This record gives sequence, C-alpha cells and structure tokens, in this order.
Amino acid sequence: MEKSLLIIKPGFVKHRDGIIKMLNQIGAYVVKEEKMVLTDELISKHYADYVNEGWFASLKDYMQSDEVIVLVVEGEDGIIPKIRELLGDKSNPAPGTIRYVYGIGSTQQNVMHASDAVNTAIREIKNFFPDLV
Repeated sequence: MEKSLLIIKPGFVKHRDGIIKMLNQIGAYVVKEEKMVLTDELISKHYADYVNEGWFASLKDYMQSDEVIVLVVEGEDGIIPKIRELLGDKSNPAPGTIRYVYGIGSTQQNVMHASDAVNTAIREIKNFFPDLV
C-alpha cells in the first residue's frame, strides 16, 4: 500500500466531501484527517525547497489565511500518480479533475496539494503526522 499527503487549501475546505468522493472513486482512502491553521514551522518544513523564493511570503500568507484540511490517503501501489492525475494541472486543469471542478484559476489557490512521489509523501507525512511513518 502507498500513502500520500494531501492538503485542501484555504477557501476550499467546504469542498471536502466532494474531493474525498472523487479520491475514493480512484481507490484512495483517508487514513488520517485533521483540520488546522498551519503554523510558521509547518509551512517552512512543508515548503522547505521554496522558502528563499520571492513568492514564498505570499504563499505563506495565503496558506495561513484560513483553516486547511490535511489528509493522509492510502491506496494500492501506484496511487500517487493517479491522485496527481485526478488533481489536474495547476494552470490548465482538464475537465473532470479536482482543480477543474473546484478551482478558481489561481496558481496558489489551486484547491489542493498532493505529494508528487513516494519519497516526498514519506517526508511530508512525517512533518504532519510522525506516528504514521
């Protein structure tokens, strides 16, 4: 079984049920869920590769503007690319994807974060839920 970390971003928490239903349809099931306001420490750990980028402050402000839902989902091996495909492209999501159905066309406000690889998922899950790694 493979796990992935997902974050439903501020402003999109109201779509939780629809997003989870779409994830379940591809075989990704929630094993941990927590609603929270992200701390500076969590944001800096999660986006460690981007803290020196000029746009990081804007991203941080947005990610702390309201509650998020942090999810760990699990599915058969190979579920991470299926989740990423279901999520859709940040700037031009295809019809039927999560970003197409719920998005508003902003690169930062793109509905949800999803781990992009197994190693990334392990690191991200450890940041939020160390007991699951």
